[in-house]
Amino acid sequence: MTAAPAPLKGIVTRAVGAYAFVYHHGRTYRCVTRGRLRKAEGVRPVAGDRVLFVPTGPEEGVLESVLPRQGQLTKPAARDPARMQVLAANVDQACVVFAAANPAPDPLAVDRFLVLAEVSGLRPFLCFNKQDLRDPGELKGLYEGVGYTVLTTSARTGEGLEDLRKGLAGHLTVMVGPSGVGKSTLINALNPHARRRVAELGRGGRGRHTTTTAELIPVDTDGFVVDTPGVQVLDFVHLDPKAVRAAFPEIARWSRGCQFSDCSHREEPACAVREAAERGLVAPSRMRSYLALLQEAEEGRRARYR
Repeated sequence: MTAAPAPLKGIVTRAVGAYAFVYHHGRTYRCVTRGRLRKAEGVRPVAGDRVLFVPTGPEEGVLESVLPRQGQLTKPAARDPARMQVLAANVDQACVVFAAANPAPDPLAVDRFLVLAEVSGLRPFLCFNKQDLRDPGELKGLYEGVGYTVLTTSARTGEGLEDLRKGLAGHLTVMVGPSGVGKSTLINALNPHARRRVAELGRGGRGRHTTTTAELIPVDTDGFVVDTPGVQVLDFVHLDPKAVRAAFPEIARWSRGCQFSDCSHREEPACAVREAAERGLVAPSRMRSYLALLQEAEEGRRARYR
């Protein structure tokens, strides 16, 4: 009697209906999810899930189990906003992409994405694309001074792509940022087989969303980028005032010298953060972003508890 084949470990790149597309050693298998798995565990596989499956052919298989998730990105379900829909699992870092020009980067928007990534439990790093249009050296220096990893790329010329590939290796990364900054173009440059649709900038320089389904794109032997379904996955993160204070590394460092442990760095006496800002040790744009996001978090909290 022939023994049943041992299950293999893979990663879900895309889930559609009853099928999960599972990547294993350079090959993708279309796997049927066992009914007992859906009934017993109540888990529907999503992009990023690590799973055990049994191949039944060169490109077919049966999904046996979904391994425990280390985290997940969610958004409110379209038909029931009170229920959260899982977009992707096991994502561990966020590549925050902005264009060096066309559209010009807005420091408040940059800081918002960095804060939302950190609040989501993701390690953020910055990528300024379209460096062939403008040198982002000043912004690059500002954020490197804060402590972030900052890469500069040009999807058009290929500059910086190998550094980006190295930054993605060994990770499941979600690319976030405004529309029109070249996220899909970067993915296509890293993996020409990805064939992500790219839209031109719309009126007023605003980009158009082009993705329609969550999918994991391999960009290295063990690195994947999550392409999300026409939404900014971090838009649904609720900011907490304490989290905002902790998500600005330089402000968190200087706050240790404040007289009050819960100092908001607005008008309290003996505020080490305000003193550092007056001495130029905290960038004015970062201080403005901190105060704006703190106020937004406080207003959001009050609205939720009314």
